Order: sequence, then structure tokens, then C-alpha cells
Amino acid sequence: MPSPEDVRPKQCPACGVASRPAGASLRLHGHGLRERWILGPASAEGAPEERTAPCRRYVCVVCAAVMLVVPRAILPRRRYSASAIALALALYGIVRASPAQVRRRVSPFEVIGYRAVSGWVTLGRWANAVRAGALFAEVRACPASFTPRQVAERAATTVGSRAPPPMDAPLTVRAFYGATHAW
Repeated sequence: MPSPEDVRPKQCPACGVASRPAGASLRLHGHGLRERWILGPASAEGAPEERTAPCRRYVCVVCAAVMLVVPRAILPRRRYSASAIALALALYGIVRASPAQVRRRVSPFEVIGYRAVSGWVTLGRWANAVRAGALFAEVRACPASFTPRQVAERAATTVGSRAPPPMDAPLTVRAFYGATHAW
């Protein structure tokens, strides 16, 4: 766990005040810890699991905004880690696995609804978010004619290109590790 000083934001995202202005007192104060729930495998070849990560909170003394500093693998408003999402998109777009197979590989939940037996709605939501630029924003815009599988393929190759060496690793592994380096 990094110290509060190591991960303190440079400025308040709400009002823009500097966290530590020269010659003035601290503007962003540590405000405790919060656990954040993360779903998906912890490694590219690992089993899907539920886990939590401790995250630091800060409060702005100027505007009273509270912010949460999270690890790179955690995306805003997403339960699954960035790595798990990238792995799912790679399995769907590159490996051509069925949505049900992707869900079994990425989701830790064994009890599923009737509709999830043959598919996984969340996978389509991720592909739509990539298409809209709301997920992995550095992925090039996709033509309107692209299917969700083609969108997933483009996202996986883009995210995989950001992975650290070795570059001869399978694209699913590169996408998993590139997701935390790309954004």
C-alpha cells in the first residue's frame, strides 16, 4: 500500500486547486481508506475470482470534494478489472470463443441467469463501450459496420500492443497485461 503522499492527486478534479501550492498549506487531505471490489482473474492464466483492493481517499479543503485513488487495474464504474475486460475482449475477438465460454473464463459467478447459459450480456456492453469511446479510449474508432466481435478484436490488439515484453506472448496474455499499462 503506497503512502498517502505517494499517491496524493496533483490537484482537485472538482475545483482544480493544487494539492500542495508553494508557500501554502496542504489542500487535499488524506481521508482514510476504502475497499474496492474487483472481479476477474488476478493473472492472465488464473481462475476468475472476487477480491478487494484498498484505495486511498482524499478530501479537498476548498470545495469539500472527496476523491478515491485506485490502482491502475480498476476502472471507474466497472466491477471487472481492466485486465479482465481486456482478456474477455481478446478471448471473444481474437480466439473467437463464445460469450458463454468467455464468461466462464472471466466471471467468478457460477450461479447465472437463464439468458447467461448461452451468452453474456456484459461482453456486449463492453464492446459497445469501446465503440463509443467510453472504454479503452485509445482504441481507434470502429466503422459502424463492425460487429461486436470485430470491435473486441480491435480493442484487444490495441490494448495488447501496450503490454510489456515479451512480445511473443499470446495476444490474450498481452491484452491482459497491457490493460494496466495503456491507460
